[in-house]
Amino acid sequence: MLAVSEAVALSALARKESRGAHSRVDYPNYDDKWGKENNVVSREGSEMRLKQLPIAETPSELKQILDDPK
Repeated sequence: MLAVSEAVALSALARKESRGAHSRVDYPNYDDKWGKENNVVSREGSEMRLKQLPIAETPSELKQILDDPK
């Protein structure tokens, strides 16, 4: 649980915006950058490393399902 807590804290500190359930009083607005990137935290030895990776484009067949008004 400590490793997960550290990963969540690293990610939250790096994400300088408020979006959905992630809320920061020092950064109350959306940042368009974060709509295109995800934080990825991994352990390297005894340290946690944070990097941002672009969000993969939604496959066209999934977009069709999501866009269907049913």
